[in-house]
Amino acid sequence: MSAGITLPTVNVRETRTVHPRVTLGLPRRDPVAADAARLAPRTSAEIAADRDAAVAERTALEASRADLMLTGTADDVANLDQRIAVAKIRIDAAEMQHAAAVIAEARARSDKDAEQTRRKGLRKAGMKASTEAAKLADRYVVLAKELAGVLGQLREQEGRIADANAALPDGAEPVPPGEPFNGTETIPMRTETMRDFVWIDARTGGPAGIMAGNDLRHRVAKEIERQVSVPSIPGEPHVPLSHRVTLPGLGRDAPPIWRSLPQPLRSNTGYRA
Repeated sequence: MSAGITLPTVNVRETRTVHPRVTLGLPRRDPVAADAARLAPRTSAEIAADRDAAVAERTALEASRADLMLTGTADDVANLDQRIAVAKIRIDAAEMQHAAAVIAEARARSDKDAEQTRRKGLRKAGMKASTEAAKLADRYVVLAKELAGVLGQLREQEGRIADANAALPDGAEPVPPGEPFNGTETIPMRTETMRDFVWIDARTGGPAGIMAGNDLRHRVAKEIERQVSVPSIPGEPHVPLSHRVTLPGLGRDAPPIWRSLPQPLRSNTGYRA
């Protein structure tokens, strides 16, 4: 039996026979408790122990039969033969249950070995992945520091652009951000012309009803224009790349390799593509 393997228990019902008291010096057992114990799931070792006990009981009963034939009545011998028969049934049942338990335990060991093999394969793959992750983390730090240098240069140029846009000469266009614009343009409020069709009475020029009593022969359609105001849509400012990137450091308390700012430079937000 492999160490660390929990064997299955077999729940095969045995013959539920209440045994009379044995008077050959054997200890008295509670028949109800004994039946309940046998009906509970058991391992092959527990079943074998019960079988051995039944064999010992049958041997003792059979050994007492010759003396009982001399000293007992016919009923006493009949009762003894009944108890010997019950012990034989217990032995037969235990043999069958033991065989079933051995098969179940072998299957359980096989299943457990297969599962452990699968888990060992997963752990081996996980350990390899852990080693690769450590290499990638080291590479990340190198590349992140290099990228942080690029972002730092970008932020310096953003500052110069912001200073220029904060003090533009009269009539000059704002300095573009250089990097692709990622904001949206402001759409001002505007007026649009809507066209509706209404029915009028050709004779009077007034509205033509469609209720009973109106002469529908003089009803004609007329297009009427009306002006509708469309609200403006505010634009979104350009957010510089250096304000949108955060490169965290490794470890719980490690400072970030690059930290984005909460808001873009104010003097550079008025640019529109």
